[in-house]
Amino acid sequence: MMAYLEKIPAWIWTSKGAVAAVAALQLVALGYMVMDRVWLVKTGREIVLPIAPVDPRDLFKGDFVRLAYPISRLENVEISEPKPHDRAWAYAVIEPLPVKEDGWRVVRIDAQMPRDLKPEQVVLKAKTTSSWSDRRQTLRYGLERYYVPEGTGLELERIAAQRKMAAIVAVDRSGNAAIKGLAIDGKKVYDEPMF
Repeated sequence: MMAYLEKIPAWIWTSKGAVAAVAALQLVALGYMVMDRVWLVKTGREIVLPIAPVDPRDLFKGDFVRLAYPISRLENVEISEPKPHDRAWAYAVIEPLPVKEDGWRVVRIDAQMPRDLKPEQVVLKAKTTSSWSDRRQTLRYGLERYYVPEGTGLELERIAAQRKMAAIVAVDRSGNAAIKGLAIDGKKVYDEPMF
């Protein structure tokens, strides 16, 4: 162990060296968080989820659209055994609705990442806002807010009330999801900036 410590440059043991090392570690952690999100948006499987927006405002981040999805409200959906812990992450298996309908539906909830998926199925990480034993539940996917340019939130809400609005979502193999943009009447109107 002492041999490894002797290989560390002497300047790192000074107060300036320690500050530089801590700053470098923070930059690496921040870079990882940004690149992880960029990687998900660039390489994740793209799905389009219909939404119903409500426009609030965040004092620090500006205008955002609160998004609610039909796949967020569950009634009588199969929950595999063993059941997930309440308010813990679980995995929602979703599949497209029939061709005549638009959107997706949840077919089951698993405590562990499912391995028996059909090609058309996608897995999203989800948390319940109540107990998994309740017959009616609301799920959160981490996709419930989308920030828009300042002053555009109310106009977006008005447009969405008159037309179909959808979130374009990237999903990776672990069930992590990120919003890539918003579409109105099938046309992309907002693109998520990468930086």
